[in-house]
Amino acid sequence: MNLRGRAAPTGSRRLLVIAYDFGHNGNVGGLRWAGITKYLGRLGWKVAVVTAVPPVGSAPPIDAQVERCPRLWTLFDGYRLLRRLASRSSGASSKNGSGAAPRSGLPGTLRQLANEVVTLLTLPDESHGWMLRATVRARSVIRRFRPHVVVSSGPPHAAHLVAGMATIGSAARWWIDLRDPWAGPIETVWQSHWRLGTRVFRTIAPLLERFAFRAADGVITNTTQLADVLAAKYPDVPFVSVPNGVDLETVPPAPTARERFPGLGLAHVGKLYAGRDLRPVVLALRTFLDRHPDAAAAGSKLRIAGAADPRNVEAFTRAVAETGLEQHVDALGVLSRTEALNVVSRSRLVFVLAQEQELQIPAKLYESVAMRVPTLVVAPPDSAAGMEGKRLGALVCDSSDVAGIAGVLEQLWRDGVRDPSPCPVPITYDAIAPLIDRVLMMAVPVAPTRQAAAASV
Repeated sequence: MNLRGRAAPTGSRRLLVIAYDFGHNGNVGGLRWAGITKYLGRLGWKVAVVTAVPPVGSAPPIDAQVERCPRLWTLFDGYRLLRRLASRSSGASSKNGSGAAPRSGLPGTLRQLANEVVTLLTLPDESHGWMLRATVRARSVIRRFRPHVVVSSGPPHAAHLVAGMATIGSAARWWIDLRDPWAGPIETVWQSHWRLGTRVFRTIAPLLERFAFRAADGVITNTTQLADVLAAKYPDVPFVSVPNGVDLETVPPAPTARERFPGLGLAHVGKLYAGRDLRPVVLALRTFLDRHPDAAAAGSKLRIAGAADPRNVEAFTRAVAETGLEQHVDALGVLSRTEALNVVSRSRLVFVLAQEQELQIPAKLYESVAMRVPTLVVAPPDSAAGMEGKRLGALVCDSSDVAGIAGVLEQLWRDGVRDPSPCPVPITYDAIAPLIDRVLMMAVPVAPTRQAAAASV
Protein backbone atom coordinates (compact mmCIF):
# COMPACT_ATOMS: atom_id res chain seq x y z
CA MET A 1 0.00 0.00 0.00
CA ASN A 2 1.24 3.49 -0.81
CA LEU A 3 1.74 5.40 2.46
CA ARG A 4 2.08 9.17 2.21
CA GLY A 5 3.46 11.95 4.37
CA ARG A 6 6.76 12.85 5.96
CA ALA A 7 9.35 10.22 6.84
CA ALA A 8 10.69 9.75 10.34
CA PRO A 9 13.93 11.51 11.29
CA THR A 10 17.04 9.82 9.91
CA GLY A 11 19.27 10.64 12.87
CA SER A 12 18.73 9.02 16.26
CA ARG A 13 15.57 7.01 15.68
CA ARG A 14 13.69 5.92 18.77
CA LEU A 15 11.16 3.07 19.03
CA LEU A 16 8.90 2.09 21.92
CA VAL A 17 7.53 -1.47 21.87
CA ILE A 18 4.53 -2.30 24.06
CA ALA A 19 4.02 -6.07 24.40
CA TYR A 20 2.77 -8.24 27.24
CA ASP A 21 5.42 -10.87 26.37
CA PHE A 22 8.97 -9.92 25.44
CA GLY A 23 12.23 -11.88 25.57
CA HIS A 24 14.14 -14.80 24.13
CA ASN A 25 13.41 -17.38 26.84
CA GLY A 26 9.79 -16.60 27.59
CA ASN A 27 6.57 -17.24 25.71
CA VAL A 28 6.72 -17.57 21.95
CA GLY A 29 4.83 -14.28 21.66
CA GLY A 30 7.86 -12.46 23.05
CA LEU A 31 10.33 -13.82 20.51
CA ARG A 32 9.19 -11.78 17.50
CA TRP A 33 10.02 -8.32 18.83
CA ALA A 34 12.94 -9.52 20.92
CA GLY A 35 14.54 -10.65 17.66
CA ILE A 36 13.45 -7.65 15.60
CA THR A 37 14.57 -5.02 18.11
CA LYS A 38 17.94 -6.71 18.52
CA TYR A 39 18.75 -6.15 14.86
CA LEU A 40 16.98 -2.79 14.66
CA GLY A 41 19.51 -1.67 17.27
CA ARG A 42 22.28 -2.59 14.86
CA LEU A 43 20.56 -0.43 12.25
CA GLY A 44 20.73 2.61 14.49
CA TRP A 45 17.43 2.46 16.40
CA LYS A 46 17.24 3.19 20.11
CA VAL A 47 14.62 0.89 21.62
CA ALA A 48 12.54 1.00 24.79
CA VAL A 49 10.12 -1.75 25.81
CA VAL A 50 7.17 -1.89 28.20
CA THR A 51 6.29 -5.50 29.04
CA ALA A 52 4.75 -7.62 31.80
CA VAL A 53 6.90 -10.73 31.85
CA PRO A 54 10.20 -10.87 33.78
CA PRO A 55 13.28 -12.48 32.16
CA VAL A 56 13.32 -16.28 32.34
CA GLY A 57 16.39 -18.16 33.58
CA SER A 58 19.64 -17.29 31.80
CA ALA A 59 18.04 -15.23 29.04
CA PRO A 60 20.60 -13.48 26.81
CA PRO A 61 20.96 -9.73 27.37
CA ILE A 62 18.73 -7.44 25.32
CA ASP A 63 20.09 -4.21 23.87
CA ALA A 64 17.04 -2.17 24.82
CA GLN A 65 15.65 -0.20 27.72
CA VAL A 66 13.21 -2.78 29.09
CA GLU A 67 10.67 -1.61 31.67
CA ARG A 68 8.88 -4.55 33.25
CA CYS A 69 5.45 -3.81 34.63
CA PRO A 70 4.10 -6.98 36.27
CA ARG A 71 0.47 -7.90 35.95
CA LEU A 72 -1.55 -7.38 39.12
CA TRP A 73 -3.85 -10.02 40.53
CA THR A 74 -7.54 -9.55 39.90
CA LEU A 75 -10.74 -10.87 41.44
CA PHE A 76 -10.89 -13.51 38.72
CA ASP A 77 -7.41 -14.78 39.68
CA GLY A 78 -8.63 -15.23 43.24
CA TYR A 79 -11.74 -17.02 42.02
CA ARG A 80 -9.65 -19.32 39.84
CA LEU A 81 -7.29 -20.13 42.74
CA LEU A 82 -10.20 -21.00 45.00
CA ARG A 83 -11.64 -23.32 42.35
CA ARG A 84 -8.27 -25.02 41.94
CA LEU A 85 -7.92 -25.57 45.68
CA ALA A 86 -11.49 -26.87 45.88
CA SER A 87 -10.82 -29.30 43.03
CA ARG A 88 -7.71 -30.63 44.74
CA SER A 89 -9.43 -31.06 48.08
CA SER A 90 -12.23 -33.02 46.40
CA GLY A 91 -9.78 -35.18 44.48
CA ALA A 92 -10.92 -33.86 41.10
CA SER A 93 -8.49 -33.00 38.37
CA SER A 94 -7.30 -29.40 38.52
CA LYS A 95 -5.93 -29.27 35.01
CA ASN A 96 -7.72 -26.57 33.14
CA GLY A 97 -6.12 -25.08 30.06
CA SER A 98 -6.97 -21.77 28.50
CA GLY A 99 -9.39 -23.44 26.12
CA ALA A 100 -11.54 -24.92 28.91
CA ALA A 101 -14.55 -23.21 30.38
CA PRO A 102 -14.13 -21.86 33.92
CA ARG A 103 -17.23 -23.84 34.98
CA SER A 104 -16.95 -26.79 32.63
CA GLY A 105 -18.86 -29.05 35.03
CA LEU A 106 -22.05 -27.01 34.90
CA PRO A 107 -25.06 -27.85 32.71
CA GLY A 108 -25.05 -26.25 29.28
CA THR A 109 -27.15 -23.13 29.91
CA LEU A 110 -25.52 -22.30 33.25
CA ARG A 111 -22.07 -22.93 31.82
CA GLN A 112 -22.77 -20.56 28.94
CA LEU A 113 -24.03 -17.89 31.34
CA ALA A 114 -20.96 -18.33 33.55
CA ASN A 115 -18.70 -17.95 30.50
CA GLU A 116 -20.45 -14.70 29.58
CA VAL A 117 -20.00 -13.31 33.10
CA VAL A 118 -16.35 -14.36 33.34
CA THR A 119 -15.61 -12.90 29.89
CA LEU A 120 -17.12 -9.60 30.98
CA LEU A 121 -15.01 -9.61 34.17
CA THR A 122 -11.79 -10.38 32.30
CA LEU A 123 -12.12 -7.87 29.48
CA PRO A 124 -10.30 -7.18 27.29
CA ASP A 125 -8.31 -10.44 27.71
CA GLU A 126 -6.07 -12.43 30.06
CA SER A 127 -3.81 -9.38 30.59
CA HIS A 128 -6.57 -7.25 32.12
CA GLY A 129 -4.64 -6.92 35.39
CA TRP A 130 -1.79 -5.27 33.46
CA MET A 131 -3.45 -2.84 31.09
CA LEU A 132 -4.02 0.27 33.23
CA ARG A 133 -0.69 0.23 35.04
CA ALA A 134 1.07 -0.47 31.72
CA THR A 135 -0.63 2.61 30.27
CA VAL A 136 0.71 4.78 33.10
CA ARG A 137 4.19 3.32 32.66
CA ALA A 138 4.09 3.73 28.86
CA ARG A 139 3.07 7.39 29.14
CA SER A 140 5.99 7.95 31.50
CA VAL A 141 8.38 6.29 29.04
CA ILE A 142 7.00 8.40 26.17
CA ARG A 143 7.66 11.59 28.14
CA ARG A 144 11.23 10.55 28.96
CA PHE A 145 12.21 8.61 25.84
CA ARG A 146 10.28 10.64 23.24
CA PRO A 147 9.93 7.84 20.66
CA HIS A 148 9.36 8.58 17.00
CA VAL A 149 7.39 5.33 16.61
CA VAL A 150 5.36 3.17 19.00
CA VAL A 151 4.59 -0.48 18.16
CA SER A 152 2.07 -2.50 20.15
CA SER A 153 2.23 -6.26 19.67
CA GLY A 154 -0.49 -8.79 20.55
CA PRO A 155 -1.96 -11.10 21.61
CA PRO A 156 -2.74 -10.31 24.33
CA HIS A 157 -4.35 -7.51 22.35
CA ALA A 158 -4.76 -5.27 25.39
CA ALA A 159 -1.30 -4.00 24.39
CA HIS A 160 -2.98 -2.08 21.56
CA LEU A 161 -5.36 -0.39 24.00
CA VAL A 162 -2.38 0.48 26.18
CA ALA A 163 -0.65 2.08 23.18
CA GLY A 164 -3.81 3.90 22.16
CA MET A 165 -4.19 5.50 25.58
CA ALA A 166 -0.47 6.09 26.08
CA THR A 167 -0.04 7.97 22.79
CA ILE A 168 -2.91 10.41 23.35
CA GLY A 169 -1.45 13.83 22.70
CA SER A 170 1.82 12.37 21.38
CA ALA A 171 3.30 13.05 17.95
CA ALA A 172 4.73 9.53 17.78
CA ARG A 173 3.38 7.30 15.04
CA TRP A 174 1.69 4.13 16.27
CA TRP A 175 1.78 0.78 14.47
CA ILE A 176 -0.25 -2.21 15.60
CA ASP A 177 1.47 -5.59 15.20
CA LEU A 178 -0.99 -8.52 14.99
CA ARG A 179 0.60 -11.91 15.60
CA ASP A 180 -2.88 -13.50 15.57
CA PRO A 181 -6.37 -12.25 14.66
CA TRP A 182 -8.07 -10.07 17.28
CA ALA A 183 -11.83 -9.78 16.82
CA GLY A 184 -11.95 -12.07 13.83
CA PRO A 185 -12.47 -13.70 11.58
CA ILE A 186 -12.95 -16.47 14.14
CA GLU A 187 -12.53 -19.90 12.60
CA THR A 188 -15.21 -22.50 13.33
CA VAL A 189 -13.11 -24.23 15.97
CA TRP A 190 -12.91 -21.04 18.05
CA GLN A 191 -16.67 -20.54 18.14
CA SER A 192 -16.89 -23.11 20.93
CA HIS A 193 -14.06 -21.50 22.94
CA TRP A 194 -15.27 -20.52 26.41
CA ARG A 195 -14.26 -16.86 25.94
CA LEU A 196 -14.01 -16.20 22.20
CA GLY A 197 -17.36 -17.85 21.55
CA THR A 198 -19.34 -15.69 23.99
CA ARG A 199 -21.72 -12.93 22.97
CA VAL A 200 -19.78 -10.53 25.20
CA PHE A 201 -16.58 -11.12 23.24
CA ARG A 202 -18.29 -11.06 19.85
CA THR A 203 -19.93 -7.73 20.74
CA ILE A 204 -17.10 -5.86 22.46
CA ALA A 205 -13.96 -7.17 20.71
CA PRO A 206 -14.95 -5.78 17.27
CA LEU A 207 -15.59 -2.37 18.85
CA LEU A 208 -12.16 -2.36 20.50
CA GLU A 209 -10.50 -3.55 17.29
CA ARG A 210 -12.20 -0.85 15.23
CA PHE A 211 -11.24 1.84 17.76
CA ALA A 212 -7.59 0.75 17.73
CA PHE A 213 -7.27 0.26 13.98
CA ARG A 214 -8.75 3.66 13.18
CA ALA A 215 -6.67 5.45 15.82
CA ALA A 216 -3.38 3.79 14.78
CA ASP A 217 -1.30 4.86 11.79
CA GLY A 218 -1.05 1.34 10.37
CA VAL A 219 -1.26 -2.37 11.09
CA ILE A 220 1.46 -5.00 10.64
CA THR A 221 0.42 -8.65 10.28
CA ASN A 222 2.65 -11.71 10.10
CA THR A 223 0.71 -13.33 7.25
CA THR A 224 -0.46 -11.88 3.96
CA GLN A 225 -3.73 -13.82 4.28
CA LEU A 226 -4.66 -12.01 7.50
CA ALA A 227 -3.64 -8.67 5.99
CA ASP A 228 -5.87 -9.27 2.95
CA VAL A 229 -8.91 -10.16 5.07
CA LEU A 230 -8.49 -7.16 7.35
CA ALA A 231 -7.77 -4.77 4.46
CA ALA A 232 -11.14 -5.69 2.96
CA LYS A 233 -12.78 -4.99 6.32
CA TYR A 234 -10.92 -1.71 6.94
CA PRO A 235 -10.20 -0.22 3.49
CA ASP A 236 -8.92 3.08 4.93
CA VAL A 237 -6.31 1.48 7.23
CA PRO A 238 -2.76 0.84 5.91
CA PHE A 239 -1.80 -2.86 6.24
CA VAL A 240 1.68 -4.30 5.82
CA SER A 241 2.68 -7.97 6.12
CA VAL A 242 6.04 -8.88 7.70
CA PRO A 243 6.56 -12.58 8.51
CA ASN A 244 7.94 -14.11 11.66
CA GLY A 245 11.49 -15.38 11.71
CA VAL A 246 14.20 -16.75 13.96
CA ASP A 247 17.33 -15.44 15.61
CA LEU A 248 20.04 -17.96 14.77
CA GLU A 249 22.16 -16.68 17.66
CA THR A 250 19.59 -18.12 20.09
CA VAL A 251 19.23 -21.67 18.67
CA PRO A 252 21.54 -24.62 19.38
CA PRO A 253 24.04 -25.95 16.83
CA ALA A 254 23.30 -29.13 14.88
CA PRO A 255 23.87 -32.24 17.06
CA THR A 256 26.32 -34.98 16.27
CA ALA A 257 25.10 -38.42 15.19
CA ARG A 258 25.58 -39.66 18.77
CA GLU A 259 23.40 -36.89 20.16
CA ARG A 260 20.40 -37.67 17.96
CA PHE A 261 17.52 -39.65 19.39
CA PRO A 262 17.63 -43.36 18.55
CA GLY A 263 15.55 -44.76 15.72
CA LEU A 264 13.25 -42.31 13.99
CA GLY A 265 12.98 -39.48 16.49
CA LEU A 266 9.79 -37.45 15.96
CA ALA A 267 8.77 -34.33 17.85
CA HIS A 268 5.99 -31.82 18.32
CA VAL A 269 7.01 -28.80 20.42
CA GLY A 270 4.34 -26.20 21.07
CA LYS A 271 0.94 -25.75 22.63
CA LEU A 272 -1.91 -28.10 21.71
CA TYR A 273 -5.10 -26.07 21.57
CA ALA A 274 -8.12 -25.34 19.36
CA GLY A 275 -7.94 -27.47 16.20
CA ARG A 276 -4.34 -28.62 16.64
CA ASP A 277 -4.79 -32.39 16.57
CA LEU A 278 -2.02 -34.99 16.83
CA ARG A 279 -4.28 -37.94 16.04
CA PRO A 280 -3.30 -38.05 12.32
CA VAL A 281 0.35 -38.20 13.39
CA VAL A 282 -0.39 -41.02 15.85
CA LEU A 283 -2.24 -43.03 13.17
CA ALA A 284 0.58 -42.48 10.68
CA LEU A 285 3.17 -43.59 13.24
CA ARG A 286 1.17 -46.77 13.88
CA THR A 287 1.11 -47.50 10.14
CA PHE A 288 4.82 -46.82 9.81
CA LEU A 289 5.85 -49.04 12.74
CA ASP A 290 3.64 -51.88 11.50
CA ARG A 291 5.47 -51.77 8.17
CA HIS A 292 8.91 -51.30 9.72
CA PRO A 293 9.28 -53.30 12.94
CA ASP A 294 13.01 -52.63 12.74
CA ALA A 295 12.25 -48.94 13.36
CA ALA A 296 10.23 -49.88 16.44
CA ALA A 297 13.08 -52.05 17.72
CA ALA A 298 15.53 -49.18 17.14
CA GLY A 299 13.67 -47.00 19.64
CA SER A 300 11.60 -44.75 17.38
CA LYS A 301 9.43 -42.39 19.41
CA LEU A 302 7.16 -39.38 19.15
CA ARG A 303 8.09 -36.78 21.77
CA ILE A 304 5.53 -34.15 22.79
CA ALA A 305 6.49 -30.97 24.65
CA GLY A 306 4.40 -27.97 25.60
CA ALA A 307 1.19 -26.99 27.31
CA ALA A 308 -2.10 -28.46 26.15
CA ASP A 309 -5.78 -27.80 26.63
CA PRO A 310 -7.69 -30.63 28.35
CA ARG A 311 -9.80 -31.44 25.29
CA ASN A 312 -6.69 -31.84 23.12
CA VAL A 313 -4.97 -33.96 25.76
CA GLU A 314 -7.99 -36.24 25.96
CA ALA A 315 -8.12 -36.74 22.18
CA PHE A 316 -4.39 -37.43 21.95
CA THR A 317 -4.35 -39.83 24.92
CA ARG A 318 -7.28 -41.76 23.50
CA ALA A 319 -5.58 -42.08 20.10
CA VAL A 320 -2.36 -43.36 21.68
CA ALA A 321 -4.27 -45.94 23.74
CA GLU A 322 -6.36 -47.12 20.77
CA THR A 323 -3.25 -47.64 18.62
CA GLY A 324 -1.20 -49.24 21.39
CA LEU A 325 1.66 -46.76 21.00
CA GLU A 326 2.27 -46.02 24.68
CA GLN A 327 5.89 -47.20 24.56
CA HIS A 328 6.55 -45.12 21.44
CA VAL A 329 5.26 -41.81 22.82
CA ASP A 330 6.90 -39.56 25.42
CA ALA A 331 4.94 -36.66 26.89
CA LEU A 332 7.63 -34.32 28.21
CA GLY A 333 5.36 -31.62 29.61
CA VAL A 334 6.20 -27.93 29.56
CA LEU A 335 9.90 -27.33 28.89
CA SER A 336 12.06 -24.25 28.89
CA ARG A 337 12.82 -22.86 25.44
CA THR A 338 16.39 -24.17 25.65
CA GLU A 339 15.16 -27.68 26.50
CA ALA A 340 12.49 -27.56 23.79
CA LEU A 341 14.98 -26.50 21.11
CA ASN A 342 17.27 -29.32 22.22
CA VAL A 343 14.44 -31.79 21.57
CA VAL A 344 13.91 -30.27 18.12
CA SER A 345 17.61 -30.38 17.19
CA ARG A 346 17.95 -34.07 18.18
CA SER A 347 14.89 -35.18 16.20
CA ARG A 348 14.71 -36.50 12.65
CA LEU A 349 11.35 -34.88 11.93
CA VAL A 350 9.39 -32.08 13.59
CA PHE A 351 5.63 -31.69 13.20
CA VAL A 352 4.05 -28.24 13.02
CA LEU A 353 0.27 -28.36 13.49
CA ALA A 354 -1.96 -25.66 12.06
CA GLN A 355 -5.31 -27.34 11.49
CA GLU A 356 -8.31 -25.01 11.38
CA GLN A 357 -6.09 -21.93 11.55
CA GLU A 358 -6.37 -20.73 7.98
CA LEU A 359 -4.84 -17.29 8.54
CA GLN A 360 -2.08 -18.16 11.01
CA ILE A 361 1.44 -19.57 10.81
CA PRO A 362 2.91 -21.15 13.98
CA ALA A 363 6.19 -19.41 14.83
CA LYS A 364 7.79 -22.80 15.58
CA LEU A 365 7.90 -23.46 11.83
CA TYR A 366 10.69 -20.93 11.38
CA GLU A 367 12.83 -22.38 14.17
CA SER A 368 12.92 -25.98 12.93
CA VAL A 369 13.45 -24.91 9.31
CA ALA A 370 16.26 -22.53 10.29
CA MET A 371 17.87 -25.33 12.33
CA ARG A 372 17.72 -27.53 9.20
CA VAL A 373 15.59 -30.19 10.88
CA PRO A 374 13.13 -31.81 8.43
CA THR A 375 9.73 -30.28 9.12
CA LEU A 376 6.23 -31.48 8.25
CA VAL A 377 3.40 -28.94 8.38
CA VAL A 378 0.07 -30.64 9.09
CA ALA A 379 -2.43 -28.20 7.60
CA PRO A 380 -4.46 -27.62 4.44
CA PRO A 381 -1.99 -26.94 1.59
CA ASP A 382 -3.80 -23.71 0.66
CA SER A 383 -3.81 -22.33 4.23
CA ALA A 384 -1.35 -19.68 5.40
CA ALA A 385 0.78 -22.30 7.19
CA GLY A 386 0.63 -24.72 4.25
CA MET A 387 1.69 -22.10 1.72
CA GLU A 388 4.43 -20.77 3.98
CA GLY A 389 5.70 -24.29 4.64
CA LYS A 390 6.10 -24.88 0.92
CA ARG A 391 7.82 -21.51 0.49
CA LEU A 392 10.34 -22.41 3.18
CA GLY A 393 11.03 -25.86 1.75
CA ALA A 394 9.16 -27.82 4.44
CA LEU A 395 6.86 -30.76 3.73
CA VAL A 396 3.09 -30.21 3.88
CA CYS A 397 0.29 -32.75 4.42
CA ASP A 398 -3.36 -32.23 5.14
CA SER A 399 -4.51 -33.79 8.41
CA SER A 400 -6.79 -36.13 6.43
CA ASP A 401 -3.78 -37.55 4.55
CA VAL A 402 -2.63 -40.13 7.10
CA ALA A 403 -1.12 -42.25 4.32
CA GLY A 404 0.89 -39.26 3.12
CA ILE A 405 2.25 -38.61 6.63
CA ALA A 406 3.17 -42.29 6.97
CA GLY A 407 4.90 -42.07 3.58
CA VAL A 408 7.06 -39.19 4.84
CA LEU A 409 8.13 -41.29 7.83
CA GLU A 410 9.02 -44.21 5.57
CA GLN A 411 11.05 -41.98 3.25
CA LEU A 412 13.04 -40.58 6.17
CA TRP A 413 13.69 -44.07 7.51
CA ARG A 414 14.93 -45.32 4.15
CA ASP A 415 17.10 -42.27 3.51
CA GLY A 416 18.85 -42.35 6.87
CA VAL A 417 20.30 -39.24 8.49
CA ARG A 418 20.81 -36.50 5.92
CA ASP A 419 21.17 -32.78 6.23
CA PRO A 420 18.22 -31.15 4.46
CA SER A 421 18.75 -28.37 1.99
CA PRO A 422 19.00 -24.89 3.52
CA CYS A 423 15.91 -22.70 3.54
CA PRO A 424 15.56 -21.11 0.07
CA VAL A 425 14.42 -17.73 1.46
CA PRO A 426 15.79 -15.53 4.26
CA ILE A 427 13.88 -16.10 7.52
CA THR A 428 16.29 -14.77 10.14
CA TYR A 429 15.55 -11.59 12.06
CA ASP A 430 18.72 -9.95 10.84
CA ALA A 431 17.17 -10.19 7.35
CA ILE A 432 13.66 -9.22 8.52
CA ALA A 433 14.76 -6.19 10.59
CA PRO A 434 15.50 -4.08 7.47
CA LEU A 435 11.90 -4.75 6.32
CA ILE A 436 10.57 -3.51 9.65
CA ASP A 437 12.97 -0.56 9.45
CA ARG A 438 11.41 0.47 6.13
CA VAL A 439 7.89 0.03 7.54
CA LEU A 440 8.64 2.17 10.59
CA MET A 441 10.21 4.82 8.37
CA MET A 442 7.19 4.87 6.08
CA ALA A 443 5.43 8.19 5.95
CA VAL A 444 1.79 8.11 6.98
CA PRO A 445 -0.81 10.78 7.64
CA VAL A 446 -0.70 11.55 11.37
CA ALA A 447 -3.48 13.24 13.29
CA PRO A 448 -2.33 16.11 15.55
CA THR A 449 -3.48 14.14 18.58
CA ARG A 450 -5.03 10.77 19.25
CA GLN A 451 -8.23 12.40 20.54
CA ALA A 452 -9.20 13.40 17.01
CA ALA A 453 -8.78 9.84 15.75
CA ALA A 454 -10.74 8.37 18.62
CA ALA A 455 -13.59 10.81 18.11
CA SER A 456 -14.16 9.49 14.59
CA VAL A 457 -14.76 5.90 15.73
